[in-house]
Amino acid sequence: MPANARAVAVEFLQRVVTRGTRLDQLTSFPDFQSLNPLDRRLVTELTYGVMRNRGRLDFYVTCLAGRELQRIDHVVLGILRLGLYELEFLRTPDHAAVSESVNLARTFRKTSAASFVNAILRSFRRQRPELPPGDSAAALAVRYSHPEWLVNRHLQRFGARSTVSLLERNNLNPLPVVRVNRFKTEVDAFRTLLEREGIEHAPFPSLPDSLIVRHPAFSEHPFYKSGYCFFMDSASQQIAEWPDLDGVTQVGDLCAAPGGKAFILAWRSRGNASVHCSDVSPTRLKEMKRRARLLGIPGLSFSVADLTQPAAFKPVFDFVLVDVPCTGLGTLRSNPDIRWKMHPSHLPRFHARQIAILRNGFRVVAPGGRLFYATCSTEPEENEEVVEEFLAHEPKAVLTRPYYRTSPQQQAGDSFFAAEIRHN
Repeated sequence: MPANARAVAVEFLQRVVTRGTRLDQLTSFPDFQSLNPLDRRLVTELTYGVMRNRGRLDFYVTCLAGRELQRIDHVVLGILRLGLYELEFLRTPDHAAVSESVNLARTFRKTSAASFVNAILRSFRRQRPELPPGDSAAALAVRYSHPEWLVNRHLQRFGARSTVSLLERNNLNPLPVVRVNRFKTEVDAFRTLLEREGIEHAPFPSLPDSLIVRHPAFSEHPFYKSGYCFFMDSASQQIAEWPDLDGVTQVGDLCAAPGGKAFILAWRSRGNASVHCSDVSPTRLKEMKRRARLLGIPGLSFSVADLTQPAAFKPVFDFVLVDVPCTGLGTLRSNPDIRWKMHPSHLPRFHARQIAILRNGFRVVAPGGRLFYATCSTEPEENEEVVEEFLAHEPKAVLTRPYYRTSPQQQAGDSFFAAEIRHN
């Protein structure tokens, strides 16, 4: 594989589609790392853009090719998606987008398909297929590039207007929000450093420790690599900010990796509480430890634990966070590939796992303590239905206040759900 930006994008997208690779693993892809910063930006735009708009792009391919997608070679289909994305959404000159796509067919040794790619893209330039009108699930699924089953669920719960608003927001690029690491610097001091470097930034209104930083490849900047801040969705931060930690001395973050919420809890406790972090994945926990060392987060301890099984901990925690594994359907703006990987059949599987984690997490909460259940899902099977089923069978558990939800229609971050439960 030559280190050509578009070829890297096609190769990585093939891994996402055929191997289940997560889109957020792009930055660790060796071919991506070999590119210069400008080409990395292009690859990021292409890969995220294609996955975000895959449904619409596939509609175009089906109309123009006159055949089922399954009858098109998967590499050729990937090249067509890339070319159509450039023609529809980017400022790439039309002739260049077509020419580069034809060259990609040859690069991937699909020479016999080069004329097919050329014909499809030129047909699109001449007359784009009309997108289906109306507010049916099928029409909205194509226009806003979401799976029809999910659009149908949203229509049933939210109605057409709110559903369209949510779909539109899911297709926007997420805000580049960083959390300033106050174990190493203060917000004003960090802003002074950014100003000296000419890095565009702005305060995030509802999170005084966060900034919107607009800078290409900021995660590669020495400020970032030195641990002065870390990227974290604003709604995810709000989940860690919501619980009251007054009087708390023992915190358990029992689904902790990658660690952002634990780091915020450690700062909020100001050294008055120890924070124990566990996760089912040794690899993810190891990476969390590395990040904690880089950021200089004190007072953390770590253990590998599978909370679908009874925990090895004693009920010593006066505050427990279980940010449970979920479908991630509330993070489609940040993780657009999730929309194509999830299916309604996944919801009951996650529900059963979440119930087990909630029950086992509650068992290590000391009497009088609280448990905070959280997901990044929009779906009731993972949210209130989990909590209500748990409460119906646990007499010592009491919901302390109304459910907390973040909504992309009302604020800048992803969709999160949280419930606070007291151990009586």
